[in-house]
Amino acid sequence: MSGKLSNLNVLERQDAQVGRDMEPSTSSSASPSPETGSRPQALSITQRLSQIKISKRAKLWGKIGISIALFASLFLFGKVDLSKSIEVAIKANRWYLAATMALFLASTFLNAHRWQIFASAVGLNKSLLQLVQYCFVGLFFNLFLPSTVGGDFSRCYYLSKGTGKYANAFYSVMADRTVGLAVLFLFASVGMLFGPAGSLPWAMKVPILAGTLGVFSIVPFLPVLSRRLLGAESWLSRQFNDSPAKVYWQDRGLIATTLFLSVVMQVVIVGCHIGVGLALGLTQIPIWYYFVFYPSVAVLGFVTPSFNGIGIREWAYTYFLTLAGVDKAHALTYAIMWLGLNTLSSLVGGLVYLLGHFKISNQEKELFESQALQ
Repeated sequence: MSGKLSNLNVLERQDAQVGRDMEPSTSSSASPSPETGSRPQALSITQRLSQIKISKRAKLWGKIGISIALFASLFLFGKVDLSKSIEVAIKANRWYLAATMALFLASTFLNAHRWQIFASAVGLNKSLLQLVQYCFVGLFFNLFLPSTVGGDFSRCYYLSKGTGKYANAFYSVMADRTVGLAVLFLFASVGMLFGPAGSLPWAMKVPILAGTLGVFSIVPFLPVLSRRLLGAESWLSRQFNDSPAKVYWQDRGLIATTLFLSVVMQVVIVGCHIGVGLALGLTQIPIWYYFVFYPSVAVLGFVTPSFNGIGIREWAYTYFLTLAGVDKAHALTYAIMWLGLNTLSSLVGGLVYLLGHFKISNQEKELFESQALQ
């Protein structure tokens, strides 16, 4: 036993000597004090948080949990009678609902045409029908396959497949998203400024007005701001100034056209909201109010961590409609019908996915993720 202990002591001394030999020579620096030299440096809270790895599956289940909690709270705390909502849904005008469904599905063609302009500007030319298919499949992925392939990822993948222009596809999708979000903010602000929005609390007005001001005063100047604040050689500055995406800041005609298409598309979506309201007999809601609460709800669903906006969107619809004097049963039915429209468009995307052979293998997904934005 004593022989083994002596051997261990020898090995420990050798390891300690090797560790000292491998340390860099720092003759000019002071040696550490006995109190702190042997202690590991404490990590800051930011460093500790950065080391936490959350899997995609855990994030997905977290979002689903938030959506379920928000949806359930409508009945627990919102005091909404589900039986009354079902009764309201049964009495809904089916002709208005059918027309609204057709108009809502047709809006995807406008979205695809706007995206087509952004994609062509960075050298990715696809037919309108192809991009309509990609948009529907993206809706399907967003709702039914969020843990494997998201909607934006699928659009980038299909657009760039076979071209190698992965970053270009990403730029086009982000530009499409940004212009759509900008017009959403604009619609909400115009509705509040020029409509009788006195009943809307300032707690809702201020974020919407601030968001609109931020989008239209900062985004147009991002290339200049990034270069001045971060330097011309920074990664972000190069994306705005030295990549194919720079065309979005140089071609004013392109931006004017896509903004116009976005306005038309949002008018169509507002028309769909009016159609749902008419189907439920909500004739007391003024037209201007649809231009306020729909963009506000859409923005909340976009920025709130939830499963495809479900839960927060229903809460927001119920809140805004009750502000307009709609009873909670009708308000909840309205929210559920709008969820049904989104689900219907996603199911159409699933049908396109099955019939159009749009399957993405794991190898293709990994290759795309590794090469995008390099």
